[in-house]
Amino acid sequence: MFGGGHRRGGGRGGHHREPDSYEEQVEPLAITDRRMLGWFARYLGPHWPTLLIGLISMLTATGAGLYAPQILRRVFDDVIWARDLQPLHRLGWLLLGAFFVQQAFSAVRMNVMHRLGQRFVLEVRLRAYRHLLRQSLSFFEARRTGDIMSRISNDVNTVEDMVVHGVDTIITDSLTVIGTVVIVLMMNWKLAVIGMAPLPVFLVGVTIFARVIRPLYERIREELGDINSRLQESLEGIQVVKAFNREGHEYQRFETDSTEYYRASVKGIWLWSTFFPAMGFLTTLGLIGVIYFGARMTVHGDASPGQIVAFLAYMQHFYNPIRSLVRVHNVFNRALASLARIFQLLDEQPEIETRPGAPDLPRAGGRVEIDDVSFRYQTGEMVLENVSVTAEPGETVAIVGRSGAGKTSLVNLIPRFYDPLRGRVLIDGIDIRDVTLDSLRSQIGIVLQDTFLFNDTVRNNIRYGRLDATDEEIEDAARRAYADEFIQELPEQYETFIGERGVKLSGGQKQRIAIARALLADPRILILDEATSLVDTEAEQLIQRALEELRQNRTTFVIAHRLSTVRDADKIIVIAGGQIVEEDSHEQLMARNGVYAEMYNRQFRLEDVWHEGADAFEHGPPR
Repeated sequence: MFGGGHRRGGGRGGHHREPDSYEEQVEPLAITDRRMLGWFARYLGPHWPTLLIGLISMLTATGAGLYAPQILRRVFDDVIWARDLQPLHRLGWLLLGAFFVQQAFSAVRMNVMHRLGQRFVLEVRLRAYRHLLRQSLSFFEARRTGDIMSRISNDVNTVEDMVVHGVDTIITDSLTVIGTVVIVLMMNWKLAVIGMAPLPVFLVGVTIFARVIRPLYERIREELGDINSRLQESLEGIQVVKAFNREGHEYQRFETDSTEYYRASVKGIWLWSTFFPAMGFLTTLGLIGVIYFGARMTVHGDASPGQIVAFLAYMQHFYNPIRSLVRVHNVFNRALASLARIFQLLDEQPEIETRPGAPDLPRAGGRVEIDDVSFRYQTGEMVLENVSVTAEPGETVAIVGRSGAGKTSLVNLIPRFYDPLRGRVLIDGIDIRDVTLDSLRSQIGIVLQDTFLFNDTVRNNIRYGRLDATDEEIEDAARRAYADEFIQELPEQYETFIGERGVKLSGGQKQRIAIARALLADPRILILDEATSLVDTEAEQLIQRALEELRQNRTTFVIAHRLSTVRDADKIIVIAGGQIVEEDSHEQLMARNGVYAEMYNRQFRLEDVWHEGADAFEHGPPR
């Protein structure tokens, strides 16, 4: 939190970090245009009836727009030049009809294509989020939350701009350009060549521009991800920031990230604000050429005034769509940079998956066997080595040891948050890797040290344990968790919103809500990870009573630093250095006078000293 700037590479701000596997092992431009088009085709294919309506509307609107200059030519030649008003009435109605058809079908086209584009973006966003939810815990532990959020929100929004506006423009303008080229070549190929002479230079410029701008947009998207990560981290840790008076420090780090984003964005703005006017001037040269040589041809009788007017209109039809296509190409490059980041997310495969064809785990009796397992995280030393633990149905197994001994890592193997490097975990004799994850985790309840509650009502936070629970079942679970009493005192009782992460509740209240949630889920196997370590003595007594209710008729694994809370466990496992060093009941372990007894006695003496100090503070020094 307070280390050096979390930046990429060593050249910006003098900071350095190791390569991030998610962001830097994948080549940023690994996505190709062909893959992008194939991706669009797969998503849009099922919507072919809508696409067909949009295409027909495009063709009709484009055809009407291309026919209008021909009517305009006849107005100049047959009415103005010939000084004959008789055809004017008919030509006027034709011109009005052409513009009406063009605008009417353009409205249909825009409505259909934009709705389709929004549907496409919805499906992409949902697919990305669903894929994200499938990832294993190790995925989230190795990545920055802000950067993941940026891919789901900002990058998808950039793709939205391309799909909703860009695709429609590309097809419509391409049809207009192709139709215009065919018409002007049939009208007067010499003028057509003159008018389109700047086109090769124009296309070369666009190609160079694309090669320069695409990596820049990659950098801009990465910088935006940095900003989101920095913001998310500082807001989550706002209490620590204020406690250490580090507002200025956090502001400077955020300013550094924002300035990098600003510089990259300004460079992009300079490039396109210089490029587009230059290309606009280039296309104007074609129009000037048509006017100059068209006037000479008219004077010499090789062309009529109406032809030149129509030709100028067609040149506008030619160059305006091309300029529009270049602008869309700019959006396209932004979208491609964002798609590369989205693809990196979608290409990630979860480490923990249900194998194909795996059956559901039957309703568990509750026997858990951890059989000779060894485990380590992706990077780091071995956390567990050759560990075996057996819990019979209804037993409470306490796991104790110093911080970093491997207690949480051991219980995390039971719901398959991770798979062991060696060995296996069995429930009722069934290897948990051979059953579906859903059926496995639906029979396991977890109450953690750091209780997570959603920014929702009390009722909905408890209901999270079983979404189809009735209000009566929710309130019954709350009573059994000794939470109903304080809930009744809340402003809106069960309908009270408790704030982000339950900030409006005390630690003990949050813990009892979590226990009610677990009670409602009615798991056969229960994991309690330091469930009372962050609450005061009074709250702990209520929570212990709630936990006793929760443990009844369930196989329970308890992780605890406060050893006085696990004396009644059927079995106590002592872990040190990733291995089991002692295993027995509290009485037997104390009689051995080994590692557990040493830990217990030391903790007991510390608690006595603490209580003596508290009494002295409350009553003052002896007289």
